[in-house]
Amino acid sequence: MKQIEVIAVLSVESDEVRFTVVSTRDGSEVVTSAETFTLITAESKDRRGGRNCESSDQQSVAAVSSCVVGTPTPATNVVTDGGVSYTAERESPMSEGDVEQDPDVVWEAVLRVIGDALDKMCRDGIPVTYIKSVAIINEMATLVAWNAATGKAVHNFIHWTDVRMAEGGTAAAVKWLLQRSLAVRCAADDCRFGTLDAWLTWKLTRGHTYQTDVTNASYTGLLDLATLSWDFDAMRSHGLAPAAWPAIRRLDKRSASVIVVDRLYGLSIHVTMAHPSAVLYAQACYRRGQVAVTLTDRTAVVLGAYDHGPPRLQPTLGPWPVVGYCEPNMADRRRPTIVYGLLAVSRASAVVCWLKNMGLTKSWDDCMNTYASGRPTMTEHQAYMVPAFGGLPSAPYGRSDARPVVCGIGGHTGRVHLIAAAVDSICHSVNDIVRCVVAGSSSKLADPVYVDGQCAELGGLMQRLADVSGSRLAVKRLDMAVSGAARMAAAAINVDYADRLEAVDYEPTSTDGQRLAWDGQWAKAVRRSYGWVAMDGRELDDRYAKAHADKQAGYFGISQLANLLRRVGFWYNRKVYDLLYALRNYLTPNTPPHNVNTDSSLGTHDTTSCKM
Repeated sequence: MKQIEVIAVLSVESDEVRFTVVSTRDGSEVVTSAETFTLITAESKDRRGGRNCESSDQQSVAAVSSCVVGTPTPATNVVTDGGVSYTAERESPMSEGDVEQDPDVVWEAVLRVIGDALDKMCRDGIPVTYIKSVAIINEMATLVAWNAATGKAVHNFIHWTDVRMAEGGTAAAVKWLLQRSLAVRCAADDCRFGTLDAWLTWKLTRGHTYQTDVTNASYTGLLDLATLSWDFDAMRSHGLAPAAWPAIRRLDKRSASVIVVDRLYGLSIHVTMAHPSAVLYAQACYRRGQVAVTLTDRTAVVLGAYDHGPPRLQPTLGPWPVVGYCEPNMADRRRPTIVYGLLAVSRASAVVCWLKNMGLTKSWDDCMNTYASGRPTMTEHQAYMVPAFGGLPSAPYGRSDARPVVCGIGGHTGRVHLIAAAVDSICHSVNDIVRCVVAGSSSKLADPVYVDGQCAELGGLMQRLADVSGSRLAVKRLDMAVSGAARMAAAAINVDYADRLEAVDYEPTSTDGQRLAWDGQWAKAVRRSYGWVAMDGRELDDRYAKAHADKQAGYFGISQLANLLRRVGFWYNRKVYDLLYALRNYLTPNTPPHNVNTDSSLGTHDTTSCKM
């Protein structure tokens, strides 16, 4: 067999582990192996080994269905190992909205999928030595805490959709652990925190490498985007010790962490990236207005490129500023091309899991088939559903007191109408966060909108999303993050990477008048989902009715004037900042992304790193 060069990509999420070997010749998958498991939520009947008795559909809804923080009760059962106290189990009952995963379940799955994929390679006559580099991609912001002395986790993963991260992000989750977890306090100075990439690198190198990359660091909310280093002032303000966090790989040097466990022994990790950042890089998004959407059966993650310097956190509710990716620069290897990003998330796709639990549909395919057959007959009396499971706390809504509503139903409403309303709600929600990201970048939406994820293979859903948004959609692969990580790893070792798969386009067939009418009805339904739960000490109220009455009376108060002045000031500040950044780029020109194949600058040296 002719020798080929392949890149191994380890993709780790709290409910799925996948190991994929990708050919650098055409970007095709040589072998792949995956395992899935359920998340641990408050509704779990059995959390032994991180596996629950509930169906995955019930867990998907439960994982996004609460914004109420409970008060855990400290436990007294702490295991002692080698004089160091720790526990891998929860020390307190799970509260509504808690979403976790057992680290041992994930690590064992990592070893199994690696071994299974390598066995497939051997059966196909492809030796392990053909693997030139290893890349790691992981879900964003999920928190891991472990003991550096024993190497064992002291608490379950805290998932990025966990309610403890709703206010304050990763820092709030760490603060919760320091206050409520006896095992974390017992570990003291030996306790280490990090995202999944830092934990995986630590495990694969047996504790010799403790570092993370700028993309994963930015999703914690503790990274200074201007300097691309930890914001120590923000850490201290939350009572966090900077020494307990991994070092950030320097961008002006390149290195590789050597794997010293299991069957990948001797191979090097050249790249670690957060999943949305890898998708953004794979879709070649590098300027404002370009957007990458990852649509799964639980969440929709939208990341838009921002090329005018580090984006600032907006004073009003808007997308979250992060680091998109860092790519080598041919003109100056010490100054890589940095593309920032604006992030927004929707959890509307969990509504299909609710439909399954209610017995209205059996699967996504059944749901879309029903929608395709029944949607053309619904010319009027259309129902609108707002799947606000757990509220609408994120941009662009910012209403944790919202709850699911169905508007416009009548005696004629049946199963088909509810399914159609659920599918439309997914499309409208995705369209809302895409608009939010584009508005945050002060630009127009670029054509096309790139879509990947499990739901990208549903042609009916993609066509409806194109009709609702009025934008052309481009679908290439279901998991573009693998392609992005493989491309970045290939650049790290100076290997050419080609991806010859053509994208499938979905053109909108709706008119401007139809989209305007749909948007108006959807906006009314969203407003009617507000004010159903008392949040933050506020009593139940109907802000939609109050806003309607104020509008009819022509009310314009001091708060509205202050908000207007704040917006004008923010706009002026951002324009001046963009002008200064453009002037700096003019004096020191840079090359656009994806035009070079040079050495990667992701990585730093440590005691066991091998310099390329």
